[in-house]
Amino acid sequence: MNGIIQFLVYLLAAMVVYFVVLTFTVRKRSPRPYLTLLLITLLVTAGGMIFARITYSKELPWWIFYGIPVLMTYLFPIVLLRMSRRELFIYIPLAILMAPAIHIFFSFLFDWHDYMPLFYVPWWRDLISGTYHH
Repeated sequence: MNGIIQFLVYLLAAMVVYFVVLTFTVRKRSPRPYLTLLLITLLVTAGGMIFARITYSKELPWWIFYGIPVLMTYLFPIVLLRMSRRELFIYIPLAILMAPAIHIFFSFLFDWHDYMPLFYVPWWRDLISGTYHH
């Protein structure tokens, strides 16, 4: 699969996961701010991933191409949604787990290792065939 299609698949998966996490976090609010959640999802996932892709190709330090999207992930929803303490206790752990979960999913099932190249997850076929040597 070519790079741009793979990136778009990652982006779509990240958007779905992020929107679900935000919706779950504010599930007790009435009414739920779906439009705000969607806008934050677009800003954080699309904006963050496009920024990371552009800055990664410029060979900037990892803390720039990962750090700024991470800050966006934590700060934007907390500030824009004015999260309560209870919501923070739900959101923070899920936000920490989102990217590694997406990376593990695509690495293990599809042999795509680009989402978080900071740690390697073997492809399931390599484990079965015994060719995993990383």
